[in-house]
Amino acid sequence: MLLSPLCGVTDSPFRNLARRHGASMVFCEMTSSDGLVRKNPKSFELLEYRPEERPIGAQLCGSEATVMADAARMCEALGFDSVDLNYGCPVRKVVAREAGAAMLVDLDRLERVTSAVVNAVSLPVTAKIRIGWDKNSVNAHQVAQVLERSGVKWITVHARTRTEKFSGPAHWEVIKQVKEATSLPVIGNGDVKTPEDAKRMVDETGCDGVMVGRGSFGNPWLFGRANRLLAGLDPGPEPTPRERIETAIAHLHDIAVKKGDYAGTLMRKHIAWYVRGFYDNSTLCREVNQAKTNAEVEELLRRYLDKIERAPVAYASPSNGDSGADDADDAGAAGAN
Repeated sequence: MLLSPLCGVTDSPFRNLARRHGASMVFCEMTSSDGLVRKNPKSFELLEYRPEERPIGAQLCGSEATVMADAARMCEALGFDSVDLNYGCPVRKVVAREAGAAMLVDLDRLERVTSAVVNAVSLPVTAKIRIGWDKNSVNAHQVAQVLERSGVKWITVHARTRTEKFSGPAHWEVIKQVKEATSLPVIGNGDVKTPEDAKRMVDETGCDGVMVGRGSFGNPWLFGRANRLLAGLDPGPEPTPRERIETAIAHLHDIAVKKGDYAGTLMRKHIAWYVRGFYDNSTLCREVNQAKTNAEVEELLRRYLDKIERAPVAYASPSNGDSGADDADDAGAAGAN
């Protein structure tokens, strides 16, 4: 069970949560190779991590072989355990630079870039792809063969096309096709929200691992519960409302170490995810959005916990009911691949 790199979400505090709850590996947010080579401070900030997050990978995005190779060398110098190549980001400003999912329609360029990175570093190089540009150009099995020839160590397949972005069901059958087309380990990605989803993906596709993105938002327990189910054990119960709220408060404190009172603003989307399915969660989200300090946010969370523990029906399900988190889901997924 791996944590997917997600822009605006998988920062160091989030990665720490995932690792503590059973993620086998985590990745920094997608980083522009051009930004790194130009020494953009914001690019280097995305690559800050703590030792307890290991094993950790950097994910690079770009379309020029020499630039991507130079950026990979910089990641190696920063001590990363692997370098992942983003060939799946659907965001317009990324594909406009012929990067991300745009690489799927130019296999010659994809091979040049991948080979250049593999030859530039001693780290394992991996790649994350989508299944194709659109439903009429699904070519993931061909892309996988090019990547294998180029020397990557494994391939992660987000089972949607670029034009689908994050809508509609993931096409798990294509993960199976990629697994059959290559001898490389294949990691499946898309529509895994429960431990049962993870097991079903493995059973149906034969994939060697599962990467989770949006399914882990507000739900780091998914990693450990899925690991237990995949090992043939009982996954254990869903976390209680108290466990969710206490984890949200600890998450707030962790962000505050670096961001101060701006942590309260950064936590807004996370809180919406933590309380998904809870009684009257929309009221809490509105109050949190108006809070000015971390202390206010924590007090709101503690008052809300007391409220829902007294409610006749405090908790529905993290995947059902009025979550109050739709906007946050969209915002958090905007830069995902």
